[in-house]
Amino acid sequence: MNRRSTLTAVAVGLTLAALTSAAAAQPTMKSVAGTYSAVSVPAFGDKPNGMLILASNGNYALIVRRAQLAPVAAGARNKGTDAENKALVDGSISHFGKWSIDDGGKAITFHVDQSSFPNWDKKPQKRALKASGNTLTYVVAAPSTGGAPNDVTWKRVK
Repeated sequence: MNRRSTLTAVAVGLTLAALTSAAAAQPTMKSVAGTYSAVSVPAFGDKPNGMLILASNGNYALIVRRAQLAPVAAGARNKGTDAENKALVDGSISHFGKWSIDDGGKAITFHVDQSSFPNWDKKPQKRALKASGNTLTYVVAAPSTGGAPNDVTWKRVK
């Protein structure tokens, strides 16, 4: 009986240790907060340019664009041709607001205040999250460009 109690206690202890370790490994706002540069954003080509700032106070700002965007020939952003304006809209997005880590570290939610894609204004954008070291990856289930879900990857700026 004493041996059985000891084995039960050891099993319970190991289970609790495993659960505590798994919970500790989940991303938190504190562990994720920081400044990131874009690594992979499928909607914006092979080598997108971008920055994601996740402030520890819960504010965020995100801007991402294609690596190459042609200048507006007229020299003023409000004087672009239809084709130039389409290229700019197709090649970039920005939004800002508040952010949170949800579902026990398995999701990040962007509580969008304003976006260059106004359909996202005042609407939360919840995304499945994976964080490992200095890399943050989330899934955009409904991209602003339409199409299939895609993974977006960011690397922490040192």
